[in-house]
Amino acid sequence: MIYAFEPFLLDCACRELRCHGRPLHVQPQVFDLLCLLVENAHRVVSRDEIVEKVWQGRIVSDDAISSRIRDLRRDLASTGQTSELILTLRGRGFRFVGDPKLCAGPHVDDQPKSPKDASDNDAPDTQPSIAVLPFQRNGDMDRFEALEEAIPRELIMTLASLRWIKVVSHGSAFRFRGAQIDLAQINQILNARYCLTGVVDLTGNRVTIDTELSDTRTSQVVWALRKTASIDDIHALRAEIAANVIMVAELEIPQHETATLGPVDAENLDAWSAMHMGFTHMSQFSYAGNENARRMFSRAIDLDPKLARAHAGMAFVRFQNAFMRYATDISTEADNARRFAEQSLALQPRDPFANFMMGRCHWLDHDPEGSKQWFAQSVTACPNYTWGYYGASWASVFTGEFDEAFETANRAIDLSPIDPFRPGMTGNKMWVHIAREDYASAVKWAEIAAKTPWSHAGMAFFAGMSHWLNGNPEKARWWVSEARRRNPNLDTAHVLALVPASSTSFRHQLTRAATELAL
Repeated sequence: MIYAFEPFLLDCACRELRCHGRPLHVQPQVFDLLCLLVENAHRVVSRDEIVEKVWQGRIVSDDAISSRIRDLRRDLASTGQTSELILTLRGRGFRFVGDPKLCAGPHVDDQPKSPKDASDNDAPDTQPSIAVLPFQRNGDMDRFEALEEAIPRELIMTLASLRWIKVVSHGSAFRFRGAQIDLAQINQILNARYCLTGVVDLTGNRVTIDTELSDTRTSQVVWALRKTASIDDIHALRAEIAANVIMVAELEIPQHETATLGPVDAENLDAWSAMHMGFTHMSQFSYAGNENARRMFSRAIDLDPKLARAHAGMAFVRFQNAFMRYATDISTEADNARRFAEQSLALQPRDPFANFMMGRCHWLDHDPEGSKQWFAQSVTACPNYTWGYYGASWASVFTGEFDEAFETANRAIDLSPIDPFRPGMTGNKMWVHIAREDYASAVKWAEIAAKTPWSHAGMAFFAGMSHWLNGNPEKARWWVSEARRRNPNLDTAHVLALVPASSTSFRHQLTRAATELAL
C-alpha cells in the first residue's frame, strides 16, 4: 500500500519514504514503526503491539521504544515538517495524527511482453468483486467499541460463502476508513467493482445501522437499507443485515450487471457477463426466458468450462424444461439437469446454488427425501441462502414434516420477500394447510402464489383446487380457466407431475380436483 500525507509518500511494500519526491533514508525499525502507525491512523497503537510488530515479539525496554519514536519524529522534522505527526497518549500508546490517503501504485514492468502475455494480462477481469469497508460509528459507542468492525467482518465471511463473487479481504478493505470514501479510489486500488459501506449510530438504547452498496465505476447507489432496533436485539439485527446482503448479492448485483450491458448479442459477451445475463433471463420463468438463459449459459461454459455457476445455471434451465414441460423429451432433460448439477458440484462443491440444483434434480425423480441432504448442504454453505430454505420447505412438505415445512417457508420469505421463487414459497404453505384441512388458509396462500406475475399455470390450478376443497366451485372454475389461459396445453398429467408420486394423498386430491373441474 502507498500512503500520501503532505509532503510525504510512503510505500510500505517497496519500503520507501519520499519527501517532495526525494527518497528519505530512515532506519529499518523506524520505517516499520512509521508503517505500523500510518496503517492504523484511525486508532491508538499500544506499546505491546509495537513490540509485536516491529520487534517480532522480542523483549525490549520502554526506552528502546521511546528511542525509535524520537528517531521517527526527528526524521520527519528534518524535512521541514512543522506539525507534530506522532501523538503520545500516556498509558495507552501512540497515534499517527496526519491525514494519510491511500494511493494507487504505479504499474511498472520493465520486461517486454509477448503478444500472448499482453493479451492475457491486459484482458479485463469481468468477475464481480466487492469490498466491505469498516462502518462509521456515531453516538455513544463506548459499550460496543468493535461493532463497526465486527459487522463488516461478518458480511465479508457471509459474501465469501457464495463462491461466485470475489470478496476483498478485510486486511485490504479495512485500510479505507472515514466519511469521505473515494469510490473511484476503491475501484483503482482494490480492483473492487462494488463497495459496501455503513454507519452504526447508537442513541440511548436504540441502534440504527445504515448499509449502502455502490458501484465504484459510476458511484451509483445500487441498494441501501436502514435497520433500527433495541440494543438488546443487536445480534438479531446483525443476522438480519447479513441475510439482506446475501439477497442483494444473489439478486441485485446480477441484475445491475446485466443492466450495464445493454442490448448486446450473446456472441459479444465474455463468460461472466453471459452468465449474469443467463440468470436474468432464467428469473423470468417463461419458455422464452428459459431458452435465452440456455443460450447465455452455453456461451459462458464454452468460454470458461470451469465456471461452476454457469453449469448450475444450465442445470436450472434443463430442470425447467422438464418440470414445466417446455421440452418433449422430459427424461433426457432430467438427465441433462442432473449432469450439469453434478459438474457444477465437481467444480465448486460448496457453492449453495450448485447444492440447491442438485436437490432440485431429486424433484424430477419424485424423491423429496433424497433432496434433503442437498438443501441442507446449501444452507450449511451459506446460512442465509434463501433458495436453500425454499428447497428444504418443499422437501418437508412432501415427506409429511409440515411444521418444518411451514417454518422454512417463512424463513425463505423473510430472507427474500420479493424473490423469484416466492410463488413456490407461498405454495408450500398452501400444501401445509391442505394437509391440515384448513382450506380457507390454503386458498389465501394459493392465491398469493398464483397472483404473482411470474407464477406458472400450475399455481393457478392449485388456487382452483384450493377453492374447490373450500367449497367454492365457481371460484375454482375461474382459476382453472386462468390456468388454461397461461398454458393451453395444461392437463391432468402435467399437474400431477408437479407433485412427487410418493405423495399419494396430495396426488389423489389433485386427480379428484382435475376430474371435477374438467381440466
